Amino acid sequence: MANYTVQLTAPAGVYPFNSVRISLTSDAHQQQTQDLVLTPNVVGSHVFDIPDGTWRLKVSGAGFVPVDEQNIVVNGDATNAKNLDVVWYTLHTDRNRDGNLDDAGILNQVTPPAITYGVGGVGAIIPVNCNRDGNNTAVGYADNQDQRVNGNNDLVTGTSRLEIRRNALGPNAGAPVVPGGWGLELRVIGAGGENPARQHLRIFNGILNNSTEIIGPETTDIAAITTGNVGTSKLFALEAVRFAGTGFTSGQVRIVLHVIQPEVTGAGNPSYLYADRVVAARWVGNHHLQTVARMYVANANNAQFRVDLGAAAGADNPVIPVTVGDPAAATPTGVPYLNGNAWANYRGGTVPAGDDRWMRDTIVSGHCSWPGNGTGVENKDVFMKAHRWRPLQNWVYETLLNANVGISYPAAGSADAIASANSGGNIAVTPPVQKTANGIVTPYRYGRIYYGHNRYHRVDASTRDFMAAQNMQTPIILDTDWLLVGHVDEMMTFVPDNNPVSAFKKWKLLVASPAEAYRLMTVAQGAHGAANVLNRAAWDGVHNRFDYTSLQINGTNVGATINAFLGNGPAPLTNPRDHSNYTYKQLRDWNIGGVETVIARNVTLLKNAFDLVDTDIIKVPVIFFPEGYNPGDFTFADKVSGWTIGRDNGFNVYPGKQGGFQCGALTGDMPNMFVGNRRLMIPKPFGPWIEDLTDHVNHGYDLFERDLSQKIAAIGGGPTCDFIDDWTNYHVQLGEIHCGTNELRTPYDGQTAFGNVRYANWWTAVDA
Repeated sequence: MANYTVQLTAPAGVYPFNSVRISLTSDAHQQQTQDLVLTPNVVGSHVFDIPDGTWRLKVSGAGFVPVDEQNIVVNGDATNAKNLDVVWYTLHTDRNRDGNLDDAGILNQVTPPAITYGVGGVGAIIPVNCNRDGNNTAVGYADNQDQRVNGNNDLVTGTSRLEIRRNALGPNAGAPVVPGGWGLELRVIGAGGENPARQHLRIFNGILNNSTEIIGPETTDIAAITTGNVGTSKLFALEAVRFAGTGFTSGQVRIVLHVIQPEVTGAGNPSYLYADRVVAARWVGNHHLQTVARMYVANANNAQFRVDLGAAAGADNPVIPVTVGDPAAATPTGVPYLNGNAWANYRGGTVPAGDDRWMRDTIVSGHCSWPGNGTGVENKDVFMKAHRWRPLQNWVYETLLNANVGISYPAAGSADAIASANSGGNIAVTPPVQKTANGIVTPYRYGRIYYGHNRYHRVDASTRDFMAAQNMQTPIILDTDWLLVGHVDEMMTFVPDNNPVSAFKKWKLLVASPAEAYRLMTVAQGAHGAANVLNRAAWDGVHNRFDYTSLQINGTNVGATINAFLGNGPAPLTNPRDHSNYTYKQLRDWNIGGVETVIARNVTLLKNAFDLVDTDIIKVPVIFFPEGYNPGDFTFADKVSGWTIGRDNGFNVYPGKQGGFQCGALTGDMPNMFVGNRRLMIPKPFGPWIEDLTDHVNHGYDLFERDLSQKIAAIGGGPTCDFIDDWTNYHVQLGEIHCGTNELRTPYDGQTAFGNVRYANWWTAVDA
């Protein structure tokens, strides 16, 4: 028997491997094996007691280039010394979010263990590539809805990077010999209970224009990669197919690199792995303290309105450019959604071209940012497509979706019902606010989303899941059941107020108030009881008098006087419950006792959600009327006055309750305004017109306009009010200026607002 010594020297350096298996085999003798733990640059050895003869020496271990020496003739004691090579493959992402790829994570573990945020947050952020950079994408499709990289700009601004690197140490490190049997495998794995990870993340086969998908919705969740294709290193482009939401609540995916060394673990079995946990970038809804960069309005036989709106936008500072969408001329365009592993047209087809003036209801203004690829943070305007199915979406997908603007439709592919509450007019964002409770202050630096959602008006589940999953702007749920259309913009909005010191109080809340409207008329009645309400006043310079033309709703003249509104005569419109007539007193008592109360309840919900006090609120005069009816029985708690017997044909039931009405705005709904940079574009209320012949320019004023203008003027350095006539084009169509417009806004400058560089980007600003 011979003492056959195998001496192995692992190379100097740092690497995560240290274990090898030595085997000696002979056709004539029993196999000999020994596991050995090595230390870099230190000789490790084992002495085998074997018979003389012909033997084969194999050395293998994860990360080590195998040794396979055959026909070794043993004839007495001998030593066989080998200097080993280490060659291993690692996975790299921008884990620390500085725009550059980081060192490899920990061998055989997922790095980081959890996605975190804040100053020391870790986990690569992947852009949701939902804009349209190249013409190699079909019309209506975003860049992340096909299998290729869509141009050089797409590479830079719409995809992040993943790299596989070959590392080598040892005598042949300069030109390492990688065994032909070695293989690599990329895999994506989702969180438990979520849809397959490949539906959320796409990996391309390189970083060139037209690089194609190797992992993603239309291929698979596993891709074999050859070591020859990687060479010393290979970069792969990455994009998120969607934001977090239904079926993707976490927004996270694990990317795993399996390295297969058949001599270690057998054919097809991973020998070791590197894995990185990544997360989709978040969508952030825009609020009114952000600078308006562009306004959108639809062409809807509303030429004069667009002229007036454009004049106000052009007078703003900064000037707001206006883009007109034309739904009547847009090509019917399919809305793509992921149906299993293929893209299909949602709802089986398209919407015919036609009139659709509701720009706000079609899309919700927002943006998305991520750390970029080393050239700075990338920002993208991204509209959330609301779950409605109307002609304006043709323009959205044919024209608005472009290299600079992305579209994300959370409900596409769902079975969620389409309803008015899904519209963008029912989804808004507060400015930055905070909540103080039990001595603990919770900041909401990006504001809070608020929407109406109750019994009669319910936002679709997919959109609600989407907004909640962003975990940025914790939603506040309000009650809009009292409104026929059911949108939050019908009762409130926020305007800038730069005077408070606190960055969380740079706003005023404007709230519709019937009580304020009736108070103003009551004060004015003594001197101006005959003043016309809901009339267009035209000055006749020849006869030095006004000519009045009553406004109409549904073909009925609604013009009257202050005396009529404060009297008990018949009102012109009919009761939607039974089409009977009602009186101005019924209308007044119901507005002051009923509508005012349900609005106040919504204000209370806001007070519970963030620090809001009465001095933060501006009451805006608006009178409502019963426009719809909720059939059924009411409860005593639903009565406006417990002293009045019965429902008073609906007027003694709080609006929004069973047996009560749903409301529309009778006077112009001024809170339903467009909040610009330094100007508020407000629907003319057509409140009481007070004649003043000493005013040689206007010869009078609108009482409601003057009230709001004075309240806004009281905000030191506050915005300017522009009142625009939208009665025919929007008001009688159940909306106002805000409903008919939309905008891009620049991302909020949190670093300046909160005095700390931490708040420059959302991933460092938030804690979770």
